[in-house]
Amino acid sequence: MAYFLYLFFFSGLEFTLTFLMHSRFQYDSEQQGKMFLFIGIIMILVQGGFVRRMAPGREKRTALMGFGLTIPGFIIIALAGTQALVFLGLALYSTGSAVVAPCLSTLVANYGRDDQKGTVLGIFRSLGALARAFGPLFSSVLYWSFGPTVSYFIGGLMILFPLMILKR
Repeated sequence: MAYFLYLFFFSGLEFTLTFLMHSRFQYDSEQQGKMFLFIGIIMILVQGGFVRRMAPGREKRTALMGFGLTIPGFIIIALAGTQALVFLGLALYSTGSAVVAPCLSTLVANYGRDDQKGTVLGIFRSLGALARAFGPLFSSVLYWSFGPTVSYFIGGLMILFPLMILKR
C-alpha cells in the first residue's frame, strides 16, 4: 500500500511538472527536456552510486529517507518563486525517488515463499501501474482546480501517508 500511495502522488506531481514550469517560468519543450535530463542524471548517480552499493538489510531505512527527501522537495517546488529553488526541490525529489522504488522492490521481493515471489512482485508492479495511471489524473484535476502551489504542497504532504505506513 505504501508503494501504491507513493507512486500515486509522485507520478501525479511528476506529470504536472511541465505545466508548472511552463506557467511559472515559460519553459519551452527544450528547457523542459533539460529539466528532465537534470532529474535523470541525479537519479542515475544516486541509484548507481549509492543504492547499488547499499548493504542488505538497509532497504526500509533508506526508503524512509527517500520519502523524507521527496516531501520537502515537492513543498519547495510548491513555494518556489525562482528557478534555483525549483531545481533545489527537483534535486531533493529526484534523490528521494531514486532510492524509494528500488528499496521497496527489494522489501517486497523478500515476502512469500520462493514459489510465490513472482505473484507477489506481479501484484506489486500492478499496483504501481495502477498508481501511475490514476495519479496523473488526480493531480491534474488538483492542479487545474487549485493551482500549482496548492497541488504540490498537498501532494508533498500526502507522501507522509506512505511514509507512516512503511514506518509501522
